[in-house]
Amino acid sequence: MFPRPAPLPFLDLTRSDPREDLALDEALLRSVDQHGGPGLLRIWERPEPCVVLGRANRLALNSDPAACEAAGVPILRRASGGGTVLLGPGALCWSLVLPVGPPAGMPGDIPAVTAAIMHRLADALRPLVPGAGVDGTSDLTVPDEQGGRRKVGGNAQRWLKRAMLHHGTLLTGFDLPAIGRFLTPPERQPDYRAGRDHGAFVTNLPLPRADLVAALRTAFGATDPPPEAPTELATRLFRERYSDPAWHTRR
Repeated sequence: MFPRPAPLPFLDLTRSDPREDLALDEALLRSVDQHGGPGLLRIWERPEPCVVLGRANRLALNSDPAACEAAGVPILRRASGGGTVLLGPGALCWSLVLPVGPPAGMPGDIPAVTAAIMHRLADALRPLVPGAGVDGTSDLTVPDEQGGRRKVGGNAQRWLKRAMLHHGTLLTGFDLPAIGRFLTPPERQPDYRAGRDHGAFVTNLPLPRADLVAALRTAFGATDPPPEAPTELATRLFRERYSDPAWHTRR
């Protein structure tokens, strides 16, 4: 269900501007779609907070624009689906790009591929975090003291004809109260959330960043040297889409 014809390249790269990080994720996806290759695993982490909307999210229903403006927190939009997230120090972002279709790419069954990716990551984390698992559509979760489950990572995807992007976050040492300051309750909620607010639903993993990176690399076989980043394509996407305020703020 999760074929890997060769070890994946590993790229640890955070750009100076969060809009450039979003452009690079899309450029990596489009590069594999257009030119082939095994894909890669990228990690990145913003040194300052920013809100990132899913492609179809409505700005006013998923974020607090007044609070964000007062705190100088930008509201941005990515090209993938999924919900709205708050990034910043302690939110380790990971971006997995894989080929789609024969001879050795991922099959086109989106729910099955999503489950395979997330359970592979949960399996890699479970020796370090007993009880780590997957709930809802693709939430990485851990058990809490009340016998419930709390979210430690969310995910989103974008599929093209010959490649897919699955990217997500893992929280460790993140400013959890900030989530409720800058984000509203999501429009769609998984049943296991049971109406809980952000503070009662989301938590940090009890692991240092280095352990999370190691678990990601183990889960997806990311042992090869980093590829050359598609900087020309990323620059074009930044210029045409991600530098345009209308892309980020459309209702």
